[in-house]
Amino acid sequence: MTDTHLEIERTYDLPEGDDLPDLVGIGSIARTEHEEPFVLDATYWDTERYDLVASRVTVRRRTGGHDAGWHIKRSASDTVRHEQHFPLTEDADTVPDEVLGALFTERRGRGLRPVVRITTTRTVTRLLDEDDEQVAELADDAVVAQRLDDAAPAAPRTWREVEVETVGDVDEQVAHELFASLDGRFAAVGAAPAAVASKLARGLEGAPAARLRTADKPEKGTAARALTKRLRKLRTALLGQEAVLRAGGSADLRGTARTALGIAAVLSAYRPAFPDTAAADRAAEAADALAAVTARAALAEHLVERLPYASSPAQDLLVDAMTRERILAATRERRSVAVGEVTAFLHGEPYLELLDALDDAVERPAPTAWALRSPKHVAQDVSAIEKPRVRELVRQAVADDDESVGLVDREASERTATEEAWRAATRARAAMDVLGDDAFPHALWTRTGDAADVLTERVRSLHALDVLRVHAGIAERGGEGTFGYGVLAGDRVRLAEESYDQAVHALNRV
Repeated sequence: MTDTHLEIERTYDLPEGDDLPDLVGIGSIARTEHEEPFVLDATYWDTERYDLVASRVTVRRRTGGHDAGWHIKRSASDTVRHEQHFPLTEDADTVPDEVLGALFTERRGRGLRPVVRITTTRTVTRLLDEDDEQVAELADDAVVAQRLDDAAPAAPRTWREVEVETVGDVDEQVAHELFASLDGRFAAVGAAPAAVASKLARGLEGAPAARLRTADKPEKGTAARALTKRLRKLRTALLGQEAVLRAGGSADLRGTARTALGIAAVLSAYRPAFPDTAAADRAAEAADALAAVTARAALAEHLVERLPYASSPAQDLLVDAMTRERILAATRERRSVAVGEVTAFLHGEPYLELLDALDDAVERPAPTAWALRSPKHVAQDVSAIEKPRVRELVRQAVADDDESVGLVDREASERTATEEAWRAATRARAAMDVLGDDAFPHALWTRTGDAADVLTERVRSLHALDVLRVHAGIAERGGEGTFGYGVLAGDRVRLAEESYDQAVHALNRV
């Protein structure tokens, strides 16, 4: 059983022996109520590389106080954290499986070890309003932190800090207004917001944290700078979208697919910008695989929304309710399977290797000489490879049918060729977006995008026809009418034919 809540707090540095400021009159604080001191004993865990610290995540086992147990904190900012509680276990030397599962991505699949033990003697002051309702809680902490790595100093670090945390469902803006007022009162007694708001970060000072050894950004005006900036944004988006998928939430499948495609575009189209290593090759392959599996999920999402309905109101009236419901059930099942495939990929080793590669590229960029050139020069090299590749794949997708092949095989071959051309065109456009049409010829940038859009519609139509054909056959064998399926299929045939003509036109312009 876990418990999750939002924690909004501000930490202040206060010298040993100094008195706390008088906080009555700040916001709605009318009086204070002091409690007896107590001791909290917490052991913090991380990977050998300190992946959790780098991800602004902490995990600890704490005894003492009212919330003893295992805690996971994810920082949204210096004052806002999402805290997840798990029951206290008797085995202090083993992280519970439930905690490990909740941290799978942040720990990059690696095991955890104790990294620091922090003992806190805490004196709590409850801050109350005129109705004796608690507004916030002030914790005056005397802290002792001992690193647990082999290179740890013999003497622990000690310091004093004061935390003020709001209680209840307080609006973040209201909380920040309260903290702004508190800043003035603390400043009057020589205190200031803590330069390091995390006890763990202070306790780990000097630790050999591999993930925290960052490198300088590439020089401005280089392609490497643009690639690093884009990968940073894409990594942030991917981790956010992945968290929703893991939690079983309503994920933005098309947004996830765009993110995955963007990562694949950078790692593949700009392959010479990254180290010539087997690990980098595997990361690029994993990015392509992630782009493919998320694209299928996004396509399934589109079919749920669009396939049960015709493109015009007149046609839509011809589709009976039973047909619509059966198609909706089929497309929802298709989407569920596709989401399951994405989630399974997120639990695999290739995905973890991809995350490691993104971490290195964003936190410790090591650009090659090829990437340290101007965007225009790099774009010329990329265009020389991507343009003929896209042209050939689009040409294959719109080639005349081979009449010597059976209808089913011919349609499957057409669908496969169209999907390959679609992925190539959309990835090429995503790659161009990284450096922009200032680097790539504007006409090429636009026309590649047009080809990607046309092929997107064609892929959707071909998959829709496949679903309709399968379920019309099922309905016919069950003695049901198939007229509604025919209406929807005819609508999709028209869209497919239109997109075919547009694809031929786009090919001639790429």
